[in-house]
Amino acid sequence: MDQKSVSIIIPNRNSKTIDKTISSLFNQTAFDNIKEILVIGTDEPGLVFERGPVRFLPSQIPISAPVARNIGIQQVRGTDFVFIDADCIAEPMWLATLLNAKTAEHQIIGGSVSFEGNNFWQLCYNLTMFHEFIPTAPAGYRKNLGTLNLLVSRKVVDCTGLLDENLVRCQDTEWTLRMRHHGYTLYFDPNAVVKHLPQVTGLPQILKLWCLTGFYSSQVRQKYPKLIDPTPFYNSPIIAVLLSPAIGAFVTTRIFIRNPRLFRYIHTSPVVFLTKIAWILGTRHHSPGSIK
Repeated sequence: MDQKSVSIIIPNRNSKTIDKTISSLFNQTAFDNIKEILVIGTDEPGLVFERGPVRFLPSQIPISAPVARNIGIQQVRGTDFVFIDADCIAEPMWLATLLNAKTAEHQIIGGSVSFEGNNFWQLCYNLTMFHEFIPTAPAGYRKNLGTLNLLVSRKVVDCTGLLDENLVRCQDTEWTLRMRHHGYTLYFDPNAVVKHLPQVTGLPQILKLWCLTGFYSSQVRQKYPKLIDPTPFYNSPIIAVLLSPAIGAFVTTRIFIRNPRLFRYIHTSPVVFLTKIAWILGTRHHSPGSIK
């Protein structure tokens, strides 16, 4: 691979940890491969400084993550786009691992999410959202990947297009499903690790985010029904709502049974359970504005 072939894109919305994100990129063993680091959005804390490959594209108002990522895609010059979020800290081998995993067959590679040492609410959010992408999960093909830790070849984006800016949540699910729809495979390498520090502060915020996730995931499901596993009773709204406690309990139990290493976090199970119910209720809303 040619030196300085990678463009790293970071959407930022006044993150309090963006300086740590950028510092972790300067500590990469594959730093010489970085052509540019583009930060897009707002930075009220004043933590973004343009140095070395870092460029900051400020927006007049806060913009959504897909809008910021699309601006980055259209601005950068690298042959590979690497995405990380402004609340993530990359392990030193993160970029090298993503680049080493790239082959002619693997043009889209996602990495794992670590949440060791997070506070309780961060732990709950990470576990319920990323339990399939922990560092001890097996490498292999996935049905979708997250943009908080993702490498995508430029030619893939040229083929499949930009992210859907109408999706406030689940835009990465839609985007990577669209890539699969165009015949590409999604590869997961657990050794490409980022630590995720989401800015969540309590249960109401987490449940609202999961209601929104349910709402937008229902739109994605309608678009790619053949690429998403069927959900029990999904097409029977009344039954799904009535059985949501049972479904939530089943899904929560399955998370811990399938991943025995997660039993150390069993104390998060009540919150995980509630997020699954919130997701089901979110799929039943007709507009995101009705989610309080």
